[in-house]
Amino acid sequence: MICDIEAVEAVSERLARLAPAGTSAEALDQPRNAQESEQGVLAAAHAAGTTITTGPVRVRAWVDNTPEVRATVATVRDEMARFAALATGGLGLRGIGELTVTEVPHADWRTAWRSEFPVLKVGRIVVRPPWLTYAPAANEVVVVVEPGQAFGTGLHPTTRLALAGLDRWAAAGYFAALPPESAGLLDVGTGSGILLIAALQLGAARACGLDIDEHAVRAATENLERNALTARAEIRLGSLPHPAGALPLVVANLIADVQIALAPLLSAAVAPGGRLLASGIFGARADATIGAMVAAGLTMVARWNDGDWCAIEFVRQ
Repeated sequence: MICDIEAVEAVSERLARLAPAGTSAEALDQPRNAQESEQGVLAAAHAAGTTITTGPVRVRAWVDNTPEVRATVATVRDEMARFAALATGGLGLRGIGELTVTEVPHADWRTAWRSEFPVLKVGRIVVRPPWLTYAPAANEVVVVVEPGQAFGTGLHPTTRLALAGLDRWAAAGYFAALPPESAGLLDVGTGSGILLIAALQLGAARACGLDIDEHAVRAATENLERNALTARAEIRLGSLPHPAGALPLVVANLIADVQIALAPLLSAAVAPGGRLLASGIFGARADATIGAMVAAGLTMVARWNDGDWCAIEFVRQ
């Protein structure tokens, strides 16, 4: 399925429910000249340690070619078409194409896509899949995330915005100031755990995450293990309030409607003098989100954008 970059993770999450082997997302910028193939463009990006994020993206899922699976193809295609209509009309996600199905040799499909999955850089944060190696510079930190497990691979603007915010917090010394023996950061709607892991790699001593999806809790737990961070974090199934109470730093990468609905609980989760990093907000819904947070007792101190999306930082006085 070809889609706009802003829809990548939403499409991936839905296809991953059908595909136990996971999904892949490959950037499809146009070749720089007639001699450069699509693979060559991607290979150049991988060699540079970056990902191409300006053009459309192909999202693929791999399933066994069985009668049972083939019988679900029409249903899945119709479901994705309905989601595309909803996303374009109500969620602000553009350019979701038709789901196509292609038969590939069984010996190739389980691993062939891995060669195309990129390494992503956001500031000092480097996100890579488990099968790729990366030699970080002295000031970089590496986050290892299994693609296709849950929302949060770093390709979507909302995740990049949140990662950029965490990089800012690290530069400001907020992670270094957290207590060493207790959780100092809460990730609400942790998904794959990418933001939680990035915060730990940037210097947070301990952190905790929440998600209402069992699949996400399992994915985040496994990604913590991949990064050797299990002892420094706890992932819980559920929503706010968190048993740890108010914490100095809270991250929430959630769509605006959820941010607005949870505003009182998100504010209560932030300790006095603490900060909330809210991402996942479509630009047209930013004012409503800010209004809800201010009404809940928070003060906006910063906002930054990536295309049509934005992240907003608040403090609790």
